[in-house]
Amino acid sequence: MPIQNRAEKAAQAVLAALAAQPDAATARKVKAIIEDVMAETYRDAAERCKTAAVGCCSGDKDLAHKIADEIERRKIALIANLSSLR
Repeated sequence: MPIQNRAEKAAQAVLAALAAQPDAATARKVKAIIEDVMAETYRDAAERCKTAAVGCCSGDKDLAHKIADEIERRKIALIANLSSLR
């Protein structure tokens, strides 16, 4: 499921839990906040994965760097996609 769909579902759930019926602009702001948090969480997780890849493959530095590079490329692609939502 795309991140924007997940953010939309999360925003709807938060607003429903608050029994809130905000205007469209406020609902978009809530969704944007959730998307930002999701992106930041992904960046943190990607950094942990890169660190783990380097640690696990310390005997094979080439493999570790290939894994870290792939993680970085995917992170950049996700961030670019999220940025285009704005």
